[in-house]
This record gives sequence, C-alpha cells and structure tokens, in this order.
Amino acid sequence: MEWRKLPTDLVEEILSRIPAITLARFRSTSKQWSAILKSSSFAKMHTAKAPKREDESLNIMLIDSKVFQVRISLDAPYVKVADNPFYLKDPRSNSSQVGVLNVFHCDGLLLCTTKDKRLMVWNPCSGETTWIKPRDIYRESDYYALGYTYDSKSSCKQYKILRVDRQDVPLINEYEIYDFTSNTWRIIGVATDWFLALYRRGISVQGNTYWVATQAWSPHNDFLLSFDFSAEKFQSLSLPHPFPDSILALSEVREEKLCLLSLKDEELQVLVTTSTGSWSQLLDVTAKYVITSSLFSKAMSFLADTQSKVVRCLNSNVLYTVQENKNIQTNRLGRGKRESIKHDNFECSSVLLNYVPSLTQTQQDHTRKRKSPST
Repeated sequence: MEWRKLPTDLVEEILSRIPAITLARFRSTSKQWSAILKSSSFAKMHTAKAPKREDESLNIMLIDSKVFQVRISLDAPYVKVADNPFYLKDPRSNSSQVGVLNVFHCDGLLLCTTKDKRLMVWNPCSGETTWIKPRDIYRESDYYALGYTYDSKSSCKQYKILRVDRQDVPLINEYEIYDFTSNTWRIIGVATDWFLALYRRGISVQGNTYWVATQAWSPHNDFLLSFDFSAEKFQSLSLPHPFPDSILALSEVREEKLCLLSLKDEELQVLVTTSTGSWSQLLDVTAKYVITSSLFSKAMSFLADTQSKVVRCLNSNVLYTVQENKNIQTNRLGRGKRESIKHDNFECSSVLLNYVPSLTQTQQDHTRKRKSPST
C-alpha cells in the first residue's frame, strides 16, 4: 500500500514513534504530513510514544546572530559547525533571516531576542514560531526566561514567559508574565533587593529558571535566584559555599540538574545538584594544568558531561575542554574553510546550549504561525 493511501490515524501512529530530529526532515514530504507535525494532538501523542534517546540531544551555538548545530570532537583541531544554521525566516522580509541577539532554551523551545528588539518563541524541530507583542516596548537591558507549569485537568504543560524590566538607578526590577493561554502580559511585582548583571544567563531546570544574582546591599554577595512559574514568585537560595570574587556561571544537565562553575586563584570547580537537592563536586582542576582567568570570563557559557567528567566552556569564538589531570584543550570554531567566527557582540554571542529536539508547542490549540508585530 502506498503511504499516500494510508489512513491518517495510522500515519500518525507510525510517525509518533519516530524521534523528533528525524521527523523534522519530513515537514516538506507532503501537506498532509506537514499538517500532522504541526497539530497539537500529534505533539501530545509523540511526547508519549516517541523513544527517549540520549544521543538525540544536540549542542547548539549562537554564532554571528544565527543558531547553529555543532559537533564537538576531542580529536579534531576545530569544532565542527554545521554548514547551514537552523533557518529562522524573518516574516517582515522575504529574503532575510532573523538576527538573533540572545537565546534561552526550555523543553525543546528557544526563546529568542532579536537584534531589532523583538521577542519570539521558536521550535527549530517543528518550525513553529510565535512572535510575542510587548506590553509597552522591549529594552536591551530586559531579562527573559521561558518556563512551564502543569495543567492537572489536561495533563499538559502550560508555557509562560518571564520578563524582568531592569532599572539601575534607583534599582528596580519590575517583572511580568506572558501567558500563552490568554496571549497577554500581566505585571506581577517589583523587586529591589537583588541585581542581575547583563552577562548572567538564566538556566531552565524542570520548568523553573535559575540565575546567579547579587545582593543589592553591602557586602553584595552572590546567591542563587530562582523563579517558580507555578507560584509566579522569586526565591533566594544559598550557593553551596561562599564564592567571593569568583567567576560564576550556571548550566544544566538534561534540564534535570543544575550545574555551577567557579574559578578563583587559578582553580576551577564544577558542582552539580543531586536528587536530594544538595551539591556534589564533578570537577576540580588546579593551576598545574594551566587554568587562568584569561581563558574564561563571566560572560561564557559551558556544558558539563557528568559521565565522562568533561566540561566545555565557550568564550567568544574559542571552546575550551577541561578534564581532571589533563591540559586544557582549545578548539577554534570553524565552518568549512573558515578558521574562526567573528562576533558582533561578545557578551551576547558566546552561547553554548544543549538542545533536545521535540515537537513541543507553546499552546495546545496553536497550529499556525503568527505574524510578526511591529515594535
């Protein structure tokens, strides 16, 4: 029997058992398959039935305002960057891609800020894009995070966007929530007791977001700040131990564990949360293996492999691979014959993330792309 003659429910049953990264190639197969892959009912079926493969996780980088898939090899002198980026067409132009300024990952979705101050949620696997209209205007100093809560009635995830509108003098952090069920922003509150530096990146773990923040009052100690999307509240958490004058950065392990990197006095430590909420040491490397602050910065991104105990730190266009009892390995980013990638903005371009392909949708009944709003 030809596949075109198969009943739709049988096609859905077959496709629901195929990994998401493979399904992404089928979007152009036919209009029928494209409609299936965009439907919310199929996305829910796929989440329940598709095989969970550890090797399906990808690494992505934000390079030259575009999102690329990367393959990291310890044996090669350069990191292999895919020849073509994930294509994100600008709806306001027939010939250009969207210039991405920063990116935040949660549950297979990318929350992107653009170079022209727009905000959108993008699923590179399904191709779904949702442009978010601001309540007033977006600002370069804003912080954004994507998270979710569980709807007990539908047994589905309900996605929300957090926006923190930061003002430095006087210190005011006004925060609001965008709810995809109502497509509106709601002002939640104001916080004046903490400060987020521009280089601090939020990390999503199990639907909530975490940052390393700084106390607004003296002695301005760093602490762990979290936002609970169910309660829509911030919470202050203690770091595993004081880190005065250290370089601190956050990452995650499979969106299930929080990972913390610190560098002080040429000693690098990496800690990972445990199932009980405590911290365990993953890596401890001393100056013997040429660790200096010049290799790292507070704006860097990093990923940790808890199995092999390898940490990879992205600083500008250089990737550093750190292992215990081994010298640091340096890889320059390259695409094709290019030996390096030039960045327009250092702090906003050095982004390295894990990405788990999925057919996740921001709304259960959302099946069409929206038009980009004017700003």
